[in-house]
Amino acid sequence: MENAIENQSNQAAPLWTRVMRIGLGISIFILLVAYPCYLQVAEGTSVVVTRFGKPTRQLMEPGAYFKLPWPVEEARVVDLRQHVFNTPYTATLTHDRRNVVLSTFVVWNVADPLLFIQSSGSVEAVSAKIDGMVTAAKNTRMGGYDLSSLVSTDSAQLQTERIEQLLLEDVQQDARDKFGIQILQIGINRIAYESSNVSAVLAQMKAEREAAAKQLRALGEKNANAIRDDAVVRSEEILRDGRLEAGRIRADAEQKVSEIYAQAHLRDPEFYRYWRSLEALKRSLGSDSTIILRTNEGFMDLLTQPPSLPKTALPSTQSTTTQDHTAQIPQDASRGTAEVQP
Repeated sequence: MENAIENQSNQAAPLWTRVMRIGLGISIFILLVAYPCYLQVAEGTSVVVTRFGKPTRQLMEPGAYFKLPWPVEEARVVDLRQHVFNTPYTATLTHDRRNVVLSTFVVWNVADPLLFIQSSGSVEAVSAKIDGMVTAAKNTRMGGYDLSSLVSTDSAQLQTERIEQLLLEDVQQDARDKFGIQILQIGINRIAYESSNVSAVLAQMKAEREAAAKQLRALGEKNANAIRDDAVVRSEEILRDGRLEAGRIRADAEQKVSEIYAQAHLRDPEFYRYWRSLEALKRSLGSDSTIILRTNEGFMDLLTQPPSLPKTALPSTQSTTTQDHTAQIPQDASRGTAEVQP
């Protein structure tokens, strides 16, 4: 009995092994058959499925997809990210007959994967087509601009951004329609000159700097003249105000002097006339003057016969002046002359 059970277990073991082997073989076969049918679209890419070389589907969304195995269907992966292409140096003639060498960069991406596959199929192939389009556009556009539009010390003359925009407009639509790519930007990244143009460029830059300096000097002179004119106007206003104020002060002083004279005349008319005569004599003789005359001639009577002092005397300065005049008159009876030194 035990031998029968053992024989059955020995027979069951090889059967199970065969089943496992068969199952593993079937799984491997399925994987080998199914793997070529599996398709994964990654982020930033697109897949174009072709059947016997003819495009049938365009997969834009990331995810897992299935297709028929090769050689029935084939998947072409297209990179949708931005690409930067630097064009080689190309000589271009400007409007003023200057030969300039330009190098540009082009930023682009694939906008229509199906058209991209059909027209070029690779980044290298489409880069060559872009180079030809940009070179033709440069030759056309630069013929309408002078060298100063690219190189100048005056920022107002530079037209670099305008030229770049025109180049973009010239090639953008054709690139989209013919190759399925979107050109996002075209820029000039390097400018070179032939040896014959270097002296012309330097002379142009020197002339521009001299013109700018002349303009600055003219502006400075204009501002200086404005400042001087303003200073003259202000000084005239100050002098005018000063003259007006001085005139007002003189008028007030003369009015006060007139009032004092009037008061003195009212108090003692005789002494007022005498004092006024002395003031007139003082003004007529001036300073450090010597006069010799007889005592009975001219105005000697003012010095030899002064009037009596008034009851209310004039200010001390006036009386002192009178005393000084009288004190400086030495008389010589024998000669009948007097020296006056007011």
